[in-house]
Amino acid sequence: MADNQETETEATPAVAPTKKETATSTGSVEPRFGKEQFQDSQQFTQIEKDTLSVLLEDEQNYTISEARRVLTEWLKKEVK
Repeated sequence: MADNQETETEATPAVAPTKKETATSTGSVEPRFGKEQFQDSQQFTQIEKDTLSVLLEDEQNYTISEARRVLTEWLKKEVK
């Protein structure tokens, strides 16, 4: 069994997350993007991109799931 673990380690070397990546609870790495990078994304509609440009902080990086969560929370807010 120890031989199996060594082979697995050799096949998947440990890589530290970069500034624009974060480790999720499952251990996988999800890339992070700046506010301006979402403007070029094909995963969001133009309206979502416009909304994100207002809601996201300039100097902060977000995962796609974080950006979607920000949009969802904003859409669920009660109108005053």
